[in-house]
Amino acid sequence: MSFVQVIKALQVQNKYKDTFLQPYLARLEKEHEGTFSPEQKFKIQKYYGVFIPAILCNSYKNLYGENLTDSERKRATLFGILTPIGDDLFDVDKLPIDKITALTFKPEAYNATLFSEKVTKEIQGILLNSVPHKAAYIAASKAVLDIQVETEKQLSATISQAEIEHITYTKGAVSVIIYHQCLDIVADQQMLDALFYIGSLYQLGNDLFDVYKDTRDQIYTLPNTCSDFTALRIKFIERVKEQNKKIMALPYPIKRKNRFSIIMNNVNARSLVAIDEWIALEKKCGGQIDFKNKTRKELIIDMEKPRLIIKWLYYTWQLPKL
Repeated sequence: MSFVQVIKALQVQNKYKDTFLQPYLARLEKEHEGTFSPEQKFKIQKYYGVFIPAILCNSYKNLYGENLTDSERKRATLFGILTPIGDDLFDVDKLPIDKITALTFKPEAYNATLFSEKVTKEIQGILLNSVPHKAAYIAASKAVLDIQVETEKQLSATISQAEIEHITYTKGAVSVIIYHQCLDIVADQQMLDALFYIGSLYQLGNDLFDVYKDTRDQIYTLPNTCSDFTALRIKFIERVKEQNKKIMALPYPIKRKNRFSIIMNNVNARSLVAIDEWIALEKKCGGQIDFKNKTRKELIIDMEKPRLIIKWLYYTWQLPKL
């Protein structure tokens, strides 16, 4: 039943990509006289503008016994455009924090000149004027902005493991929370607690698959600074258990919570497969992996391999039971 829900949600969102997302991206490029980079378009059309609204936002509403409305879908999709653009304001455009703050909270008064600024100004303006719970959305926006500033520390070789862990978990948490606060129903504290664990695991999962890119760009993450992936696996499992407890404590029917847990853990199952692959490489290297001296092929995990797909499905079945 959970997989049927996921497939149906993706089918609906893919149709929405054709009818709204792609035409809107084309209009933004024409009106603001610029272009999205191939990497931005890939992230928007494959992940943030499709997967996140379909899987994450749709699952939130199904947990509450409701369907994603048209207005919620539009807001979630718009934020899907904003997510990689917002990241690039920091990483590519190198905008000062005071400018990004002004663009985030007072977009209508911002003098935008760059294409990315113009896109952010338009979309953030729409969201601030249309979210039903503006205070919750603003609070979530501030949390995203604050942790984005902290991620600069990950460019320093002297960053501690504790700092990396804090940034990783918090960045993931605020990322999934803000998508929720785009919806008609605001997340209460109990839901926020569950979302913190869901998001923190998702960010760790992203880092597990981005080891090559992060190492190349000299970004220090939990995986590419890990000296013991078996120990990381144990910590990962413990966080999954805690996440599951938080989900099951939510005041909703058990069938809905079980379905929600399966869908949320589907991503974690991929991450656990990745950890197993890093453990195997670690053993092959006779100890700690020297990431900087490994080839791209050695640091890319191909989840299309049949044995990894089988393992992923097995873990998807097992993790919700923890």
